[in-house]
Amino acid sequence: MKKVQKKLIALAVASLASAPLWAQQSSSIQLYGVADAFLKYGQWMGDDTSGVDDGGLNGSRVGFRGEEALGSGLKAVFVLEQGFNIDNGKSCCMSGADDAYNGGSQTFTRQAYVGLKGSFGQVALGRQYAPGYFIYAYDALLSATPSPQSWLSLLGNLTITPNSPARWNNAVAYDGVFQSVSLSAIYSAGNRESDSGKNLLSPNGKRVDYDDDDKYGLALRYDNGPLKVGAIYHGIKYSGQNVSDKYAKGDDTQKEWFLGASYNFGMATLAGSYQQGRDVMGVNGFDVDLWQVGVIVPVGVGNIHFSYGQADLDKVDNVLSRDVKPKSFTVAYTHAFSKRTTGYLGYNKIDYDDLTWNDAFNLGQTDSSFNGHSGTGKVDDTDLFFVGMSHSF
Repeated sequence: MKKVQKKLIALAVASLASAPLWAQQSSSIQLYGVADAFLKYGQWMGDDTSGVDDGGLNGSRVGFRGEEALGSGLKAVFVLEQGFNIDNGKSCCMSGADDAYNGGSQTFTRQAYVGLKGSFGQVALGRQYAPGYFIYAYDALLSATPSPQSWLSLLGNLTITPNSPARWNNAVAYDGVFQSVSLSAIYSAGNRESDSGKNLLSPNGKRVDYDDDDKYGLALRYDNGPLKVGAIYHGIKYSGQNVSDKYAKGDDTQKEWFLGASYNFGMATLAGSYQQGRDVMGVNGFDVDLWQVGVIVPVGVGNIHFSYGQADLDKVDNVLSRDVKPKSFTVAYTHAFSKRTTGYLGYNKIDYDDLTWNDAFNLGQTDSSFNGHSGTGKVDDTDLFFVGMSHSF
């Protein structure tokens, strides 16, 4: 009898021990994140600035991702990812428009989706990255915060940018990789999914339409050894409830395209891109062009990065009082302490080409206080030194 009891106990222990192994084989959940902070010193838009800031190389975040094998090569996948400012602990990484529609709630601000994955690729539903977020392969600064492309695309209100405007709510997205070629597509219902306001009129007298903030994007990329090439298109609908009367001038869709490439010669990697935005912010005739070029030079376990970029923003009534051609350059050094920890330091300069504070306000770069400056005054240069560390886990 005792032998039988011992065998039963041994069998139970073996069953309990094997249960986690079975669960691990059929499904998995991973906790991951980035902690990135840097010290800064210099001038931001002409005003002195110093202190600790967040996300010099990569935005700080914490997330959960998982998958479950469903059989026949099919998997269920999910990602829940929260961005935060490591310098003060606040949540971050949601655009002003998204935050307003969310009533100030900022949970899982970077990504939140569930989907299916298989040999066909991945289809997912939720808050997701648009194709234009992933342009680091064509940027010598790897889409880090000091990147000229990052700064200038934000200044020009472009959504092909490694920033919050390329995170879209209520989206269905597809991603597929086929040897050296990858395809990405996304459609976002924006923040308005109901036609409940069909009898309401916006300030410019247009009927509010449920699809007046829809977004869509498409990307085709080629990645083969040292050569990387990518082409991206975004369309952002503007009308009715999300364009004020002074900006509504006939065209209601912001149209963007981007072409980027890089080549690793061994001793150095050359990278660059060119992009255009037409009828930006839904304003007919407000066009933005942006190009940048740079180089990465390996030095031991580190790299020297240099990038220069320039934008061309066209004059248009109620947005820009004159054509402006802001320009920026960054020189930086990154040092790999390990596979997961990187130190970095560098210098960034932005010349706003005599942009006025009134125009900066129209572009969303300041509030109505103009940072204490006169609205007709010129925005002075940004000159910023930085040193920091990024750790992935």
